[in-house]
Amino acid sequence: MQSTNQIQPSDPPKDPIIAAVLSLLLLGGVGQMYLGQTKKGVILIVATIVLSCVGVGFIIPFVGAYDAYVVGGKLKGGKAVGDMEFFWQAA
Repeated sequence: MQSTNQIQPSDPPKDPIIAAVLSLLLLGGVGQMYLGQTKKGVILIVATIVLSCVGVGFIIPFVGAYDAYVVGGKLKGGKAVGDMEFFWQAA
């Protein structure tokens, strides 16, 4: 999916560590929602629930936590991110 909206850095900036912990502990997408990437967060939460039914949903919170940390770091650094931008695009 491509980003349709840009998320601007907030003042004060949101903490990437808090975003990562939220994603790690709460279904893999809550950290993204905290950062303003609501659509991506909902997709990650639904994917976690659906994939948990087949036994691999536990992976998404770890990937989501890393993604939230990297994207949160970019926002904290003053750069805008897309609403569907993932960690591999945030470099």
